[in-house]
Amino acid sequence: MESILLTAEDVAKQLRIKKYTVYELIKRGELPSSKVGKQVRIAQKDIDRYLQARKTGSPALHAPPEGEMSGRFEDTPRLDFSGSPQSPIIICGQDRCLDLLVSRISRTGNNLVLRSFMGSYNGLCILYTGRVTMAASHLWDGETDTYNYPFIPRLLPGLPVGALRLAGRMQGFYVKEGNPLHINEWKDLARQEIRMINRERGCGTRILLDQKLAELRIDTDAIQGYTKEYTSHLACANAVAKGEADLGCGCERGREHIPGVDFVPLQLEWYDLLFRLADQNTPAVRTMLTYVLAGEFKQDMEMLGGYDLSQTGRYETFYGGASPSRS
Repeated sequence: MESILLTAEDVAKQLRIKKYTVYELIKRGELPSSKVGKQVRIAQKDIDRYLQARKTGSPALHAPPEGEMSGRFEDTPRLDFSGSPQSPIIICGQDRCLDLLVSRISRTGNNLVLRSFMGSYNGLCILYTGRVTMAASHLWDGETDTYNYPFIPRLLPGLPVGALRLAGRMQGFYVKEGNPLHINEWKDLARQEIRMINRERGCGTRILLDQKLAELRIDTDAIQGYTKEYTSHLACANAVAKGEADLGCGCERGREHIPGVDFVPLQLEWYDLLFRLADQNTPAVRTMLTYVLAGEFKQDMEMLGGYDLSQTGRYETFYGGASPSRS
């Protein structure tokens, strides 16, 4: 007998949570979903499995609940990446494309595959200290107008690192549908009447924003809502939809499934996955590299849509310095 398919609204009512929380669970890989046309549908059997996992205390599928591994990297245990079945694989980052990697790595063995939703800056810090297997990054360096590479010698000093480009994403503003306040540029943040929702310190979106504000010499103390932080693109877009703010910062896909929100594109960013070269022969990293470099990942990303794939598969290695070596 086939399982009943429910809408996000149906699931929200059943679990007594907000609809945007349902989308957060889907995004984090805790609640499997499928698309029927443009609509998201969730099977009742997957809801039952999710509830049973929460009841028994077993880990959610591929990802711990947000908060367990998303805030303080000093609480994340050091790991043994020997490739044994007992070794957990932790991938740090929020983008939906990482779900494809988690799914592929999970098929290859008995390793428990987990997701940490920490921001890019903190993700690279815990990669350096040996607490995650791979960390995604979209950190913009304003001095060189370059993504990610300048941060490797700063945050991973002396550590041989591989950097694999996954995709390009558009960063910008979430605004109310129709953009009634005509918010179109970074400098619009200086307008006193605009209320914003910010992202947390350490995430790539926040680092981009702060550098843009510094370039424009905009006083952050004068921005309404600058100190109000949310920890995901989806939460920021939802806050704008509910009228809590006029503007939120995030990537274009972060507003998916949120009605009443438009997106103002401002900057193309590059999303890279970093790992220690010492781990490149472990089953998890080998599987990831084969999947991306062979082109299958790009095909799957084309089906998702909404990404710039012109540099997908670009692979650079760093041996403790700022200059990469093309592999």
